[in-house]
Amino acid sequence: MAKKKTKKDACYHKVKRRYTRNGGTWPSAYGSGALVKCRKVGAANWGNKSKKKLKNGGPVSIRGQGAVMSNRLR
Repeated sequence: MAKKKTKKDACYHKVKRRYTRNGGTWPSAYGSGALVKCRKVGAANWGNKSKKKLKNGGPVSIRGQGAVMSNRLR
């Protein structure tokens, strides 16, 4: 009996392309996890960073050694 090839989805191709760059191996644990996450959110949305909204609405700046203050407190 010959094995039947399954059709690869868009997530498979996107994730494989990203995780096999620069001599990466496929499949890997990282690649498999990314494939699951891609299938969960959809190929069109995977890999897009989401912008988080701040509570006070203003930008956050870092001063000194890790002190985080909003622009309103200056």
